[in-house]
Amino acid sequence: MFVSIFNRVVVLIAALVILAGAVITTLVAVGISAPDVVPYGWFQTQLQRVAAATGAGVVGIIAVSIVIALGMIAVLLLESMPLRGPSPLLISSTEVGVTTIDVDSVRTLVENAGATIHGVHDVDSTVKKCVEGLLISCRALVALGINVPEVGAELQSKIKEIVEKLTGLPVVRVDIKIRYRSKEARRLTVH
Repeated sequence: MFVSIFNRVVVLIAALVILAGAVITTLVAVGISAPDVVPYGWFQTQLQRVAAATGAGVVGIIAVSIVIALGMIAVLLLESMPLRGPSPLLISSTEVGVTTIDVDSVRTLVENAGATIHGVHDVDSTVKKCVEGLLISCRALVALGINVPEVGAELQSKIKEIVEKLTGLPVVRVDIKIRYRSKEARRLTVH
């Protein structure tokens, strides 16, 4: 989520800068503003060329600047819309109606199922849908000394079984990334 928000902020800033450049270029081409309008002499050489343009050159510069400005306004409008969550997962569709489940609910199911396994302290997951079914990826925090291959296999099996049983959706793959809990570095759990 953080990466998505960061990307949106970068796009918004870039669109604002490009929009400002297009507006300044248009103002200089029309003669409303001088080429030294930008502080610190940035782009002064380019803006002097715009101010010196005549005839068809001015029309072309204005047309391109307006198209760029409109494009950036469209980008700003699209990027400022609220983030939409993933679409719900279809469980069944009959003549009586449709049954769906929210992806976040499946994540909650996965994380609670994983946390019931001995030695697993916390599970964080992502759920994606593909044509064949669900792709589940989990990061599990386990007690130091837990057998990683055993707990990994148990997590995969239990998550797949519970999700398929309770939602009816096929689980294609369950990827597990295990990390030992660092706070327990002094104690070693051996089973």
